[in-house]
Amino acid sequence: MEKNNYISSLVTGLKKSTAQIILVVLIVFFAIACGGVFFSVNNLISIVRQVTTMGIAALGISFLMISGNLDFSTGQVYAFTGTLAAFLYNAGCPIFLSCLISLFCSIIIFCLTCWISTTFKIGRLVVSMAVGTAVGGLACIVASNKTIYGLPDSVRWLGQGYLFDVIPISTIIFAILALIVSFIFRKTYLGRYMFAVGGNEDVARLSGINVTVIKYLTSIIGGALVGLAGLVCMSRTFSGSPFAGGSLSQDVICAAVLGGVSVSGGTGKTSGIVTGVIITGTMAVGLNMLGMNTNSQDIFKGGLLVLAVVIDGASKRSTAIKVKN
Repeated sequence: MEKNNYISSLVTGLKKSTAQIILVVLIVFFAIACGGVFFSVNNLISIVRQVTTMGIAALGISFLMISGNLDFSTGQVYAFTGTLAAFLYNAGCPIFLSCLISLFCSIIIFCLTCWISTTFKIGRLVVSMAVGTAVGGLACIVASNKTIYGLPDSVRWLGQGYLFDVIPISTIIFAILALIVSFIFRKTYLGRYMFAVGGNEDVARLSGINVTVIKYLTSIIGGALVGLAGLVCMSRTFSGSPFAGGSLSQDVICAAVLGGVSVSGGTGKTSGIVTGVIITGTMAVGLNMLGMNTNSQDIFKGGLLVLAVVIDGASKRSTAIKVKN
């Protein structure tokens, strides 16, 4: 009994500090491997800019993951939002209205996924993969399979602007959103209901929580934040590309899981998500500095994700042991 309790406490403590441990190990490793260049101002700014769009998207996806709804269409919706905004502007629509329409479409896509999942009782993961494939194809059709340029200078500030010529505006947006999300998780009924639904949907329903409403609310917030991330990317690259999503779906899920968000829902916190995002961005920049190609980087990302999932599974089992005892 005492041994099981000790192992349970050890695993739980390890899970809580896994992201921080991994981040410290990565920083030490790259500091040694890359020398003093890794801590240069330009490189640190590069890391910050690297994580901003992914971080905004990860905050959005965390709402879905915590409520027990894993969504794999993030990358396609992210790319579609920026592509559609660029297309609409080139078609004569004002840039502000183009961005609003694109953001609204991102929310609609996530709500559509939610509707299909809840109406036909199909797991959201499967539905999101199908919807993501369709959205990716639609983005390519809208852009005629090419990157759309010709955006106005007025949109540059969102992804390329700096405060005091040092801090990227997009990073400030990410930080503000992280604080808002943290408040929602810890201090609001929506946050409590999300964790309840993710922990056990049937128990949450019996407790009087409208599970369907919670799923739609998390889809709206998730769609809005993923769409915003796509617009920030459009501004930063000053173009709309249907291929901008790349491996974003895997990256945001990896960052969230590394930060302690369970793949089965019910657990997670904003500080962990931010740490997971920084880990992913640090690794990408560090491996680029070491001259590793994308394929080699994917091996490291996959390894980190496996580690996070293993620890998450161990934590779930230890919690189950505690309940039984």
